[in-house]
Amino acid sequence: MILTDADILTRLTAVEDGTTERKPLADSRGWCKTAVAFSNSLAVGQPGVLFVGVNDSGTVQDKSTNFEDLQKKVSGELSNIYPPINPTILVREKDGRRFLAVIIYGSPNRPHFAGKCYVRNGTRTDDASEEEFQRLIAARTGKVGEILKWKGKEITLRKLHPEKHHENFGRVRSNDAKRIYDCNQHWVTLQALGNSPALEHYPLEDVTLSSDTMRLVLIVEY
Repeated sequence: MILTDADILTRLTAVEDGTTERKPLADSRGWCKTAVAFSNSLAVGQPGVLFVGVNDSGTVQDKSTNFEDLQKKVSGELSNIYPPINPTILVREKDGRRFLAVIIYGSPNRPHFAGKCYVRNGTRTDDASEEEFQRLIAARTGKVGEILKWKGKEITLRKLHPEKHHENFGRVRSNDAKRIYDCNQHWVTLQALGNSPALEHYPLEDVTLSSDTMRLVLIVEY
């Protein structure tokens, strides 16, 4: 959906709702919070408008503001959002007074946070890469989180014959000892035991979790 100038001016004085927010020039913290909320809450691609330099009533402040500097300041504040968003920042005018209309879209990369994500790499604190960030998010989900508790530990991989072969070959094809190497929202990676450990990858959606008295059991139909 593309917002026209007429749409923006209509929203300027309309009652605030889930797609419209007005913030004064001094509320830089509020700019960032609103941008994160729009990105996380609106339907993907749906535009929300954050008005900067506008009071709750819809009146424009325009206190001899340098709008080039203000655009840079707003852009700088929103650059702290992680994962990054791509807002459109426009200077618009009503009754001879200028303001910023910051258009923010519902994001497919949610959740977003009002600050960067950091990780430790040895003795350094670094910005998390996209892969590291996704790994942290995935670790909060049930199956991924449970598997990662066993990272580096020995588990049982139980392979099942497809159901159509149960009558001829039985249900269980094999039970093998493996080590959890890694897991994300798409794949679980297992490591063979021994001096030359090979890696095996299985789609997470095909893996069922179970347990015996000693350790985790991953069950796959194979």
